[in-house]
Amino acid sequence: MSNLLESILRVGMTVFIVGPLTAWVARRGASERSEATDSLDCFTVRMPAAIRTIIACCAVAFELLMLGVYVWQGVSLGEWDHELVWFGHAMALAGMAIWALLSIPRIDVDGGRILSRNAFGIRKETTFGNITRATLHAQMMRIDLFEGDRKFCSISLEGVCSLNLLARLEEEGIEVSDAVDGPMTKAGLCWSAIKPLTIVFNGMALVFSLVLAFMAVFTDEGARLLVLIPFLFLFIGGFLPLLMLGMPARGILEIGRQERALGFSFSEEMASRGATGTSLVDDDWFIEISNARVVAFRRDYLKKITAHENSESGDRCTVTTRGGRKIKVYASGQHARGPAHVVQTGCQGQKHTRPRGGRTRGDRLIGLPA
Repeated sequence: MSNLLESILRVGMTVFIVGPLTAWVARRGASERSEATDSLDCFTVRMPAAIRTIIACCAVAFELLMLGVYVWQGVSLGEWDHELVWFGHAMALAGMAIWALLSIPRIDVDGGRILSRNAFGIRKETTFGNITRATLHAQMMRIDLFEGDRKFCSISLEGVCSLNLLARLEEEGIEVSDAVDGPMTKAGLCWSAIKPLTIVFNGMALVFSLVLAFMAVFTDEGARLLVLIPFLFLFIGGFLPLLMLGMPARGILEIGRQERALGFSFSEEMASRGATGTSLVDDDWFIEISNARVVAFRRDYLKKITAHENSESGDRCTVTTRGGRKIKVYASGQHARGPAHVVQTGCQGQKHTRPRGGRTRGDRLIGLPA
């Protein structure tokens, strides 16, 4: 009977709480994207409300967990119940802190004026005439605006109207350069591929560590939880990013095979071209980082490429090397079409360079040959 009741409660929670909440968040996000202005004169770049709503709902859910335990057990809480109550408090506070960090930063553009607010609520104002350059952190999806050599502000490109900002910078003739200005190397590509995941994992370790520290202060025997904090950073912040190295490693090994097959040195060739950062698209090379994978091919190494297709692991295509070896390339849709750019532009002798401003990566990559 208890198993039947538990099943009924699970179904009821899914049908009447989780389902409607998920649908509401999805509709909210779609509505916000559709209502975003196309104007380049007056717009606001900020994190989408749907994401902020999800974080806020998680914080409220943990607080309700605490209240639920308290109401269910009354004032006579056992040791486990007491720790669970404070765990709910700690996770709720962590959720609200993350919500604040996502909600506060924004950029308001009104004509030629730019009003910025950072994560601490500090406001600054300038004009597009004072912005000298911008740097794009492609893997972190963040753009920095500079007044001379001083950074004016940073904003996430995951936000609403971020393309408006990029297009406005292009309209103003402000250069948008790659934030990674060091020489292009295999080690640099590998690190750039896993850097976002490393930051995310270390952020998770920090949040969980703060939760444990909070519980250590407010629970009777919570001090023993402090022993887990170093292991959190070692496992989540260190071991998991090392495991993620397997994702870009395949692309790095493929560069090594191309070096041996064609008799060149990748570092020397990139140095002779003056290639910097993590992206290079021209007649001879296609080099991009997508979904923590390094996609790098030289035109004369490829013989054939299939049309890109969708799969459970992301969009993919199959390339055939001049030695007859077939390689499956997994990437986002626009990057799965990238190697075809190398093959086709090499045959047509056309030059395609990276545009500045508001175009997406897919805009600069041509489609697959028939």
